Amino acid sequence: MTISTASRQVDVIRPPDADSSLGTLLRTWRKRALLTQEQLAERAGLNVRTVRRLEHDGLQQPRIRSILLLAEALRLDGAERATLVTVARGPSASAEHDDPAGSGRPPIPRQLPAGVAAFVGRRRELMALADYHENASTMTVVAIDGMAGVGKTALAVHAAHRLTSRFPDGQLFVNLHGHTEEMSPVDPGDALARVLRTLGVVDEHIPEHIDDRAALYRSVLADRKILIVLDNAADEDQVRPLLPAGPGCGLIITSRRRLIALDGTRTLSLDVLPPREAVALFTRTAGKEQVADAPATVLVEIVERCGLLPLAIRIAAVQLQARATWSAGHLLNRLTDDRLAELTAGPHSVTAALDLSYQRLSEEQRRVYRLLGSHVGTEFGAAEAAAALGTTVTRARRLLERLLDVHLLRESAPCRYRFHDLVRDHVSALLHQTDAIDDLHGVDGGVRFRVVKGLVGRADRSWV
Repeated sequence: MTISTASRQVDVIRPPDADSSLGTLLRTWRKRALLTQEQLAERAGLNVRTVRRLEHDGLQQPRIRSILLLAEALRLDGAERATLVTVARGPSASAEHDDPAGSGRPPIPRQLPAGVAAFVGRRRELMALADYHENASTMTVVAIDGMAGVGKTALAVHAAHRLTSRFPDGQLFVNLHGHTEEMSPVDPGDALARVLRTLGVVDEHIPEHIDDRAALYRSVLADRKILIVLDNAADEDQVRPLLPAGPGCGLIITSRRRLIALDGTRTLSLDVLPPREAVALFTRTAGKEQVADAPATVLVEIVERCGLLPLAIRIAAVQLQARATWSAGHLLNRLTDDRLAELTAGPHSVTAALDLSYQRLSEEQRRVYRLLGSHVGTEFGAAEAAAALGTTVTRARRLLERLLDVHLLRESAPCRYRFHDLVRDHVSALLHQTDAIDDLHGVDGGVRFRVVKGLVGRADRSWV
């Protein structure tokens, strides 16, 4: 029996037997993850020849560091990871679980994912991140925030790779899934347990209570120089237990929310790209041969239709690269008709990214988002927002600040606001997901949307 995928046939995966060999375990868990040997090697940062030899039990004494990298790439849980390491050691290996490398201490973690190949620009931000981490004798926390798709993770990973020499004891990378489709944000206690295992603490020594885990985490890091990247954080409460205290550690956080309630944290808000850098990103991603005949004005128009947003630019460039018959002019015409519909490539979509930001809002914030997007002009002030919301100017400002903090609204000048073009398109799409909407009232009177036949899309199922 087989399961059909878009590109290949994959055998039904059965759990490995208790006495499975290392190769059997790796093959089973790789197929479960729907990865080829080449994809697993790339994700783990290993040579594909090494993966093939391991899967065929061709290495008598595999390096435990390689095994741990594979476990991380396969996203194994604690029990699976322990099984894989135990089998890799073999029956004659030491039973010292706190020294999987057999060298007196656990292997140095090198968990940073590969950087974006077409990374461009961000010189000012990279210089700031380097300056913040200049003093290796003090612990530095930098929180990068920005709207969905603006390139926070790409910047954090690119900067972290450039900073590795300052952190010789390793680099940790944890995706906290603050905005991930069909996934809840990672519990900080679970994140601590995962990091502690990476740092050499065995399961039986990991405390149950989150405060005790956080204390042990700080103790383990106390004398180490490690750079930690916490990607896609939901809020300050999720991050706070993961703050190290060691003076030699560095921490880079990415979030769609401004994390202003973390003491001693430097914040770096990321904006869309300048037009020149946006065109460079589009050209590198699509390939110079794809845009060789395109007028410069057309390329500028394309990136402007993408709102200068890196995610949208990459998707548009991939679309052009994948279709040999398309020209840049043809792509521009398609983006002019319905750009949100066009800005989709496989699992990546501007609409999906904005949906996730919208879903994390409170019900009151969702109402404000929809009302403002449909009742105010391109740029507006607090008084106009108050009129649209049916509330006071003072309360309108507070409501606007909440949308600013999650980057669904922009402040063009003090007390002057506007939606990013793609965000405004997203609001319009939300409003058209019902067959009929009426009875709009002010926020103070209880904004109420009467949905006649329900929502068509999945972005919001709680409008009333």
